[in-house]
Amino acid sequence: MYNKFVVKRKANKRSLNIFKILSIVLILLFIIFIPILIQKLIKINKIECSSQYDACPFDIETKLKTFEQKDYKKVKKEVTKVLVESYLIELNLKKPKYTIKDSLSSKFYLIDEDETVLEITEESNLPTIVKSRVDIKLGENINKKDKFSLEIVEKVAWLYSVKEGIIEKEELKLTLKEGVLVRFPLEGDVDSLVGGLRLIFSRLNDGSQGIRMEDIKEIDLRFKNPVLR
Repeated sequence: MYNKFVVKRKANKRSLNIFKILSIVLILLFIIFIPILIQKLIKINKIECSSQYDACPFDIETKLKTFEQKDYKKVKKEVTKVLVESYLIELNLKKPKYTIKDSLSSKFYLIDEDETVLEITEESNLPTIVKSRVDIKLGENINKKDKFSLEIVEKVAWLYSVKEGIIEKEELKLTLKEGVLVRFPLEGDVDSLVGGLRLIFSRLNDGSQGIRMEDIKEIDLRFKNPVLR
């Protein structure tokens, strides 16, 4: 009678231990697989990308958009791959340096140093040229005259805090803070033109030419010899 009780007690104890082990295994499986299942069920409807330079480059943005409407786990994996392999490498190579503004639509076309349109935005504080019609698309390169004009604006901005120029009738017009209108050609040597403007300002300010800065309303650099009006 005693032996039977001992055997039965051991059998019950063994069954209890197996139950505990199975419970622990089930709990662990639940902890491991439930988050994975939830991630598979969650769908990503929209992906947005930005950086310290404003929006992400166009090619990166395009790649990320292809992952929309997929599950969270897959999106996380693919987005990470794109950012590591492409974005971090190209961030310093493809950041906007200039802007072309369409005066009709008020859209700003962000341009990198390779003359490529990276993005179209509603505002920008970069060196800007304004045109009545901008006929370029994302990923395309701007023409040589526009690049020349942007370089002029950039260099003049360093000297006279002017960040915007207007292209009209095959010339670039900049209005300086003194109220003086400066007219540039759309081709030539950027450094020579900006250097010439700086020399004119220097001579006007010291009065060596018999006229002073406040007497001038316009400086025309489109000719071999600058014209002051």
